[in-house]
Amino acid sequence: MKAFFNANKFPWVTFKNYWGCSTKSELIMDVVIPFVLGILMVLFTTQTVSLFTTFIEKFQGISGQVLTAVSILAGFNVASITIISTVQSDTIAKLKNEPSEENPKINMFEQLTIYFSWAVIIQLFVAFFSIILYYFASFIPSGIKEWGVPLWAWGIAVIWVGLAIHSIFISIRNMKTLYYYVNFNPDKK
Repeated sequence: MKAFFNANKFPWVTFKNYWGCSTKSELIMDVVIPFVLGILMVLFTTQTVSLFTTFIEKFQGISGQVLTAVSILAGFNVASITIISTVQSDTIAKLKNEPSEENPKINMFEQLTIYFSWAVIIQLFVAFFSIILYYFASFIPSGIKEWGVPLWAWGIAVIWVGLAIHSIFISIRNMKTLYYYVNFNPDKK
């Protein structure tokens, strides 16, 4: 069992590294604001949706769009990691020798790859979660669909919407990071 956990701990390790490398302002922008937006969006939805069947239809409709968007963003982040890690330049050498300000145990290059890796992991998780939700929502017995929307369903919606927005915000930050990386001058600090 220990071997299984050691072989599959990469998402957790990446999350811890992402959390440790991010500043408070980045975490507010990447985590707090997306989940506040998710809560507000779901609260708004509670005012217009009262039946479980309507709730399912709305979220299944959004699920396809979210799946498409996060898949594209995951592709962008994978391509960025590939470009960053295959380029041999003075910039890479400087980043590999420069300790991170947020976490001095790692260098700037590792921090850069942590941000992009976390984005890919969270985007693949959102894609997987979207597929699972869509699948299970397709097979809910008709008697249950006429119920009011249960509290656990609203909770899942908040988590799902928050994670989807979180993955978008991380990609926005990664785009900013990629911009600075491309325009980085190793001679200037």
